[in-house]
Amino acid sequence: MVAPLLIVFGLLGLWFGSDMFVRGARKIARFFGISEMFIGLTIASIGTSIPEIAVSVSGALDILKGIPTSGIVIGDKVGSVINQISLILGIVGLFAILYVKKRELKREGIMLVSSLLLFFIFSYDGILTQLEGLVMLIIYFIYFSLLISDEIKAKKIKERKESATRKEILLNISLVIIGLVLVGFSANITIESGIALAKMWGVSQAVIGVIVIGFGTGLAELSVSLTSLFRGSSELAVGNLIGSNITDILFSTGVGVIITNFAVSESIIKIDIPVAIIFTLVVLAMFRKGLSLKRKEAITLLGMYLTYIFIRLFVFKEFLWNNG
Repeated sequence: MVAPLLIVFGLLGLWFGSDMFVRGARKIARFFGISEMFIGLTIASIGTSIPEIAVSVSGALDILKGIPTSGIVIGDKVGSVINQISLILGIVGLFAILYVKKRELKREGIMLVSSLLLFFIFSYDGILTQLEGLVMLIIYFIYFSLLISDEIKAKKIKERKESATRKEILLNISLVIIGLVLVGFSANITIESGIALAKMWGVSQAVIGVIVIGFGTGLAELSVSLTSLFRGSSELAVGNLIGSNITDILFSTGVGVIITNFAVSESIIKIDIPVAIIFTLVVLAMFRKGLSLKRKEAITLLGMYLTYIFIRLFVFKEFLWNNG
């Protein structure tokens, strides 16, 4: 009875934390003239990836203590991408048409696909090394720097859209910080409760990581994206989801791998990473047509996710109980 109640408590915390973050972030963006897409790709994506980062660091420290957690950690990263690009994007797309600019679609699309391909190449030998983790982090920081550079070149930072007092600015910064802390804390409660329930099923770490933990850590992105949409910011919602996937693959994985090597299970290499790449290409193709994602396409994404879950659990049964 305790785990389900904690999950409900965690979900409520996610919602309130996300609302605080979005309100504060939008006010800051308007004052400084920063685009909401930029906020989504940077501050929001890192903030909502706190659960994934926590899972990586905690898992790495457990491995150093002799506790095998590679399946959960790596499964979480790949599962998070699959969940966000299909299930969560599909849910968000049911409520409104999601728009993206051509330039941003091309830049973030190339970066996301490249990140997944790099992840696949590094994982193919069944292990992610500390050197590979360092490469991931370097690439991510280069990408982050380019985002800042592009935003400055666009002269958006210099064009203030709203005036605000110092007190109001500090208040909104506080909302962003408190909101992100609450999101991270609530997501952690939800994740730990989910792990407790999942262990009762007796399935492999990889399956728990990909399906259960991957979904749990994606709740932060779902909460922030839905709140953004309800407050009229489609750009922030889309930027958060795309940016979070890039952050999860490169940064969240990198910070854990740089501490110690991680083993990558056969099932993740053969099934889940290819699915993540295929789903990403499908979503980018959907956005490329009209630079938007409509309800019909959102329903298609939900169907893709349900099909994946069915195949993962019932077709590839040999990977359910073993192989990491």
